Amino acid sequence: MTALERWSLHLSSLLTGATGLLYGWLRYYGQRAGEFGLEAHPLQATLQHLHVLAAPLLVFTLGMLVRGHVLPMWRNNRPGGRASGLVLALILGPMVLSGYAVQVAVEPRWRLVFSWIHGVLGLLFLAGYGFHLLAPSKVAKILPQEEDLSLNPS
Repeated sequence: MTALERWSLHLSSLLTGATGLLYGWLRYYGQRAGEFGLEAHPLQATLQHLHVLAAPLLVFTLGMLVRGHVLPMWRNNRPGGRASGLVLALILGPMVLSGYAVQVAVEPRWRLVFSWIHGVLGLLFLAGYGFHLLAPSKVAKILPQEEDLSLNPS
């Protein structure tokens, strides 16, 4: 995986994740009392549009990731971060497809179902991506060794 691919993935994940989180927050917690009842937050539509524009960048970089990272790791049978990477790979398809389904669903109840699926999977993706960046092999290098944690001087 090249540095360009790595940084493209980090930036597109950050941009898509941040706009999705902010949009979701404003959608469910940012409503304001208006003259005729509850109204959407003024930034809600802008964040939704930014999220929809950022998501294809993430999908593109995820495609590069499969070629430059996933397949080489799979072929070389590298153990570090493999479980978290597999979970991320399994989440990606339904997350992307539910994101598209939210945009094209006509029935309000299906749009709600797809938006909840997309939101939950998006949160799992962000959490899993953060964990994958700190895969167990990387965490072991950061954390002190077991003997360093002992308070017993002997």
